[in-house]
Amino acid sequence: MNHDITITTTAFDSDESPWPVGTDSFFQPRRAAFWLLSALIVNGLFYTVQMFSMGFRVVPITAFLGLVVWGLYTLAFLLVFRTLDLLEQHPPEAFVLAFAWGGMGAVYFAAPANIAIQSLCAKLISPEFVAAWGPAVAGPITEEFLKLAGVVLLVLVARNQFQTYLSVLIVGAMAGLGFQVVENLTYTVNASMRFPLENQVYPVLLNLLTRGLMSGLWSHAAYTAIASFGVAWFLLHPERRLVTRIGAAVLCFVLAWAMHFVWNSPLLEDYFDGGYGEMALLLLVKGIPVLIAAWLFWREAARENGAYLHALAAYFVPERELIRDDEWVRLGQPLARWRVRREMGRAFGARARRLKTRLQREQLRLIRLAGTYGRGSQTLASELAVRRIRAALEPLIQAPRDATRAG
Repeated sequence: MNHDITITTTAFDSDESPWPVGTDSFFQPRRAAFWLLSALIVNGLFYTVQMFSMGFRVVPITAFLGLVVWGLYTLAFLLVFRTLDLLEQHPPEAFVLAFAWGGMGAVYFAAPANIAIQSLCAKLISPEFVAAWGPAVAGPITEEFLKLAGVVLLVLVARNQFQTYLSVLIVGAMAGLGFQVVENLTYTVNASMRFPLENQVYPVLLNLLTRGLMSGLWSHAAYTAIASFGVAWFLLHPERRLVTRIGAAVLCFVLAWAMHFVWNSPLLEDYFDGGYGEMALLLLVKGIPVLIAAWLFWREAARENGAYLHALAAYFVPERELIRDDEWVRLGQPLARWRVRREMGRAFGARARRLKTRLQREQLRLIRLAGTYGRGSQTLASELAVRRIRAALEPLIQAPRDATRAG
């Protein structure tokens, strides 16, 4: 894939270098896309509340426990994103809007659309076909399109917030996660209503095991991240022919659709019996290719993001007391930064690890602020924070080293 960096902005400093100056917020009341996104999310919110109101009346323990469990499930994903510094790509409202779109806006349209497509298939083909293949035919068509539509709307709301592949992919992942969590909560409540035993806890634990732990890593968040890569490629390669850019976006969408289709389909089920062990193996066989594909797209996005950060840092933050050479190397490598923090904690203690984490995040914030506004008053707080954190970290690192040399 092409690693060249193409930066598209709404304003440039003609006397300097063509870097972003100023950036859109995600509150854009003068843009139609903002009101369309907001209206559809609010509409979906009313639908979601109405949908779960019956669950709270019939199986209140399941509904409440399901909210807690799937809320914690969401926080676990956010913790991973936070650990890898992926949430530094945008302000918090971007992720709130993406999650809300996936969990409310997309779910609102997907539910009746899936029913309509399956009803049409039952009339045109047969009810037996729908029983076996209905979820595979309907789900990927409606759900992948709707989740990605939210990503496109967010891009239209705040276009120059999206300067790298990773900035688009993380929003796509959040939209997919929102859809995934609300869908899982719906299945949990519905399962409790039909559960053969008078127990409102077992359905929550069962759905957490099957839909959360055994299939969560290769579910909607992964599909939408893959499809979003095509949107990112379309946005960030304006120098390419329009047909090529559209083709790349369509190709990524088709790949996400195909993975979702295979997951929902009865393919390979004949090779496994109905036991729990066999079904777990089937989920792994279907899911691991999705996880590998998502990882490959994320790795490519991380490489491009690293090149972008290096370019910004080279121009705007050349001082080595702010970003040292060893830190420079890891700018675009979230896992490498995490490993450094872990090793710092093992060698010098928990406080050193916390300070290193803060230092890395302030450095990233400094680079992004400088790339957005240029160096000046708006980056001064980050510059001072980097120097202050480094001054607190250095004695923690130096003291054990001096003791080792003395010994």
